[in-house]
Amino acid sequence: MKKIYLMTGVTLLLLNGCSGKTTDPRQGGLFSYNPDAYEKRLADRERELSSVESDTAEQKRKSARLKKDLAS
Repeated sequence: MKKIYLMTGVTLLLLNGCSGKTTDPRQGGLFSYNPDAYEKRLADRERELSSVESDTAEQKRKSARLKKDLAS
């Protein structure tokens, strides 16, 4: 009888550990998968990529302008 209570307690502790309150879809275990958090993370990363690509294009334009000025 004590084994059943012990096993039940251990199981509850393990399941509680898997249900963290993280919004990172890579963490939290199987039972706390949150598709909304995954989509938000994906949108954040796409926004960051867009920003980096925009900065890269601006730097290329600046470099071309400076090379043109140097050639003049």
